[in-house]
Amino acid sequence: MTVARTERLCPSPAQVGALLTGPVRPRPIHQTVVDLIDQTIRRHPDATAIVHPTGTLTYRDVDRLADAVTTDLLAVGARRGDFVALLLDDRVGLLVAMLGTMRSGAAFVPFDRAWPALRQVRMLDGLSPVAAVGSPPDGAPALPVIDVRTEPTTPRRPTPATDRPRPEDPIYAFFTSGSTGLPKCAVNLHHGLVNRFLSMTERFAADGAVVLQNSAHTFDSSIWQLLWPLTRGGTVVIPDRTGILDFDATLAQIHRHGVTMTDFVPSIFDLLVERLQHRPRDRHLLASMRQVFIGGEAAKPHTVQAFRRMFADIRVTNTYGPTEASIGSVFHAVTDDDRQVIPLGLPLPNTSVLLLDEHGQPTPRGEIGEIHLGGVCLGAGYHGDAERTGQVFVPNPYDEVAGDLLYRTGDFGWVREDGLLMFSGRRDAQVQIAGIRVDLGEIEHALTTLLGVHQVKVVVDEAGAAATMVCFYSAERAVTEEALREHARTALPAALVPGRFVRLATLPLLSNGKVDQERLRRRLAGAAPKATDTDAAYPADSVEARIAEIWTRVLGFSANDDDFYCLGGTSLGAARLAVEFERAFAIQLDVRDLIRSTTIAAQAELVRRGSSLPPPVVTPHQLADDLRLGELGRVRVRRPDDPGVILLVGATGFIGTHVLAALTAHCGRQIVCLVRATDDEAARHRVRSALSAAGYRPAELIGWSALAGDLDKPHLGLVAADWRRLCRQVGTIVDAGGRVDTLRDYADLRATNVHGLRTLIHLAGTHVRKRIISLSTTTVRHAPDTPLAESFLPPWSTLPPDGYSQSKWVGEQLLRAATEQGVPAAVVRLGEVAAHSRTGHANPRSSVTMILRLCLRLGVRPPTRLHVDWTPVDLVARVVAALTDPHHPVPPGTVLNVVAPTSVPVTELLSRLRAEAGALPEVPYDRFLDRAADLVGDDETARCLAVLRPRSAAATDALTGVCHDALVGTDTVRAARLARDLGLDWGTGRDVGVDTMLDRLARTYLSVNRPHLSTATVQ
Repeated sequence: MTVARTERLCPSPAQVGALLTGPVRPRPIHQTVVDLIDQTIRRHPDATAIVHPTGTLTYRDVDRLADAVTTDLLAVGARRGDFVALLLDDRVGLLVAMLGTMRSGAAFVPFDRAWPALRQVRMLDGLSPVAAVGSPPDGAPALPVIDVRTEPTTPRRPTPATDRPRPEDPIYAFFTSGSTGLPKCAVNLHHGLVNRFLSMTERFAADGAVVLQNSAHTFDSSIWQLLWPLTRGGTVVIPDRTGILDFDATLAQIHRHGVTMTDFVPSIFDLLVERLQHRPRDRHLLASMRQVFIGGEAAKPHTVQAFRRMFADIRVTNTYGPTEASIGSVFHAVTDDDRQVIPLGLPLPNTSVLLLDEHGQPTPRGEIGEIHLGGVCLGAGYHGDAERTGQVFVPNPYDEVAGDLLYRTGDFGWVREDGLLMFSGRRDAQVQIAGIRVDLGEIEHALTTLLGVHQVKVVVDEAGAAATMVCFYSAERAVTEEALREHARTALPAALVPGRFVRLATLPLLSNGKVDQERLRRRLAGAAPKATDTDAAYPADSVEARIAEIWTRVLGFSANDDDFYCLGGTSLGAARLAVEFERAFAIQLDVRDLIRSTTIAAQAELVRRGSSLPPPVVTPHQLADDLRLGELGRVRVRRPDDPGVILLVGATGFIGTHVLAALTAHCGRQIVCLVRATDDEAARHRVRSALSAAGYRPAELIGWSALAGDLDKPHLGLVAADWRRLCRQVGTIVDAGGRVDTLRDYADLRATNVHGLRTLIHLAGTHVRKRIISLSTTTVRHAPDTPLAESFLPPWSTLPPDGYSQSKWVGEQLLRAATEQGVPAAVVRLGEVAAHSRTGHANPRSSVTMILRLCLRLGVRPPTRLHVDWTPVDLVARVVAALTDPHHPVPPGTVLNVVAPTSVPVTELLSRLRAEAGALPEVPYDRFLDRAADLVGDDETARCLAVLRPRSAAATDALTGVCHDALVGTDTVRAARLARDLGLDWGTGRDVGVDTMLDRLARTYLSVNRPHLSTATVQ
């Protein structure tokens, strides 16, 4: 297929760092794999080519046996471009049939005789092969059937091929899974495999290699194991084993035959390493090994490094490449530096890797893009499926990349600072959970970093009203479910923690060694609780039985006395329960009540009570404990000419991301971002993703790095060396982190928002005095209309009513105490931070944004008299960045209420919102709420209902209490003065900013959700 090049795009991928190109190597342009093998046969006719369970075959034997197959195929009319189906169980015969088919000019297509007969029949129908080597299943189309012999016999005079294969001809095809359920037949070409084989020879000097054939023959990794050694005079060892996990047989074969090379899928490799760690007496069986390849899945660094420690003389190479592109195109030799993550590496000679965004434009170095492959590695697409071929084999407009086409892999990656390609998940591994796009691969990587965890696979369970993530894992006995869950909470954002954990002795595997996700999903389906499961546990028609039925129907699980959260419940699930309880029991409960009452029995008691629980009280003892800062000690003052680096906490949050962008643009200092992650590489990945989502190009923001840590833990969860480094180097701490959840109580938030801030304050008062700037909220006052001056609230002031605001109130008191001990602390109080004034990027989880999206989804809007302050996030970020300027010292105890001097009527936002049909009609609140309740299965609707539902029947405005106009009663003199000094436009551009935000919101939301939008007619 030839495609005319389009005009070259600008900038070029090489200029922006999105292109990795392997070295250019000369290749014999007229040779095929057949030619390479035939040359070896002539040089080494008596050398051992194959070792198999019952004997050996020399190169001369293989030559004669293959020629017999060629003769038979030519006799039935096989020619160049034809396909031959290989339906063989015997892998010696399979190798012979491969070579015989290639010599006829045809391409071979391996089948698995264990596949269902109907599946084989359908695949043969689509393939239309010229012949079959082996026995077709019953019902297959009529085909000439060729037998293959595997024992040397008197040679027959072969019929010469009328037209030997050419480099551009197909050499083989493999069936791969398709999203439609029909397998795709990916075709590859001779010149791609020649390049792969010669590149391996150049890299691994393989003369005399002994290769263990260790992959299922229906996967393309078997190709290099079976054919490449025959191009170099090596030996293929075909083992006799009962299954892919027969490690005893595998190790015995390696030892007996002196195997030097093989490969493993990481899932299998992990189990092998585990075995060798626990059975050191078996390690001598690998004495002959010199090279191990791993590929097909993301490799686990700690497992690979454990293997390298046991076997210092064995090189481990990570390989990457799809079936559609000659087995593998990117290699990386693992080193001691690859302890946190293992790169994919660099492309092989004469191949290229190109990273493109969703618009097909090159992504800057360090930014995530979809991996596209180019060069001689590309195959010919999918046999008989031009539509699917055209979807992934796309025109190549770049002069720097050889060839007319690029292959879209569906994988995402980015180029590290050292130029190595890094893996960042698959398109089909990204799912929507609770309205958030989640990469399951990121979660699996994080969970496998817990010592003692062997295998992890996260699947999505959609049995209930909401999709939930279920983690299947195998681990040592000491690793309990609670330990793994706690590790997940530490290593991952709350939205990425799986709801359920299921322990298995070992995870089921496919024949290629990858985890069998379909079997895991079937296990979930088979274990899904039925409503009748609750009959024996609770009396019929009891409140408990009805609640258990709701748990099963709405959440997808049920239990007797199990805790809602231990079973995988979330605050969104609680919101759904609140709606269902109102329908079932005619009672209106606050979502907070259900969050506090986490068992069926406790929720039944709530229903019988008939009213909400009183808000929890922060006890004087608890408050006294949390307000105790302790002595910070005497520290020296940093030299004026040494401002130090900036430590930014919360760089992946909505405000923190924009603060990072402002710091890189204006502060001119190094910035270290503390991020909750398993390692520094994962931390950088999270920051880059947040920047990209906010509309920035991470590669253009220089001067920042990422450090994996945890605000909840002592010393921020850092090792001693990293903590000491921060104590010495940091000059300013910007605390934009913390946990924001207005549905949670103080007790749930204090670990992060109070204890974490205390740790930062102690960091500020250690080794050398540091400035600390902490973001707070205008809701620290006890009521929205209470006057709020630009100063600390007195310690005797009344606590605000909700847990989040209480935690920030305590945080401010700790900062007051720190100021009294000489730490220059500043507090920036914020209201409802608005979208970016120029890009329209808004906080996707703010109450206002969610209400606007809900109105778009419902196609209507409610009436309201509520106003909301309108302070663009980029202006907030600029103010925070200005406070870090060492040349403009912040007076100790500085408090700024950063709230723009204008408010926006929420009804104005709603009336200016446009859907596809135009402006949204206004309906009474009751009707609006009923329509929202009908969509309660939707995560975002549930989140909105959690804050929208009125506290009492006397509520006069539907949106009262959802958000506040922070400007009311708020002194903003200092903040306004600083804004003027910085030249910031606080209010005059508001209308333009509102339109920009609403336009972006509508375009983004409608493009993603158009198929799901409500089509009900407003009555």
